[in-house]
Amino acid sequence: MRRTTHEYETELHSDGEVVMLGAVAYRGRTVLHSGPDMFAPLERWAQDVADEMRTPVTWRATSDGGEVHEDTRYPG
Repeated sequence: MRRTTHEYETELHSDGEVVMLGAVAYRGRTVLHSGPDMFAPLERWAQDVADEMRTPVTWRATSDGGEVHEDTRYPG
């Protein structure tokens, strides 16, 4: 059986701004598989960046329908 996928506009934020490391802005489009751990890749991404920057980082995923999912990760 094929899993359903959803495409989202995604970004990481710190202190209300999109995270920039060097010349790279942490935003783009991401395809995620439906399921209970659908946002796990974004959670890991945000956690890695929070650990590197040593500051809280919020991931955000927005769909075309305006649905928004987000959560904040803290340095470990």
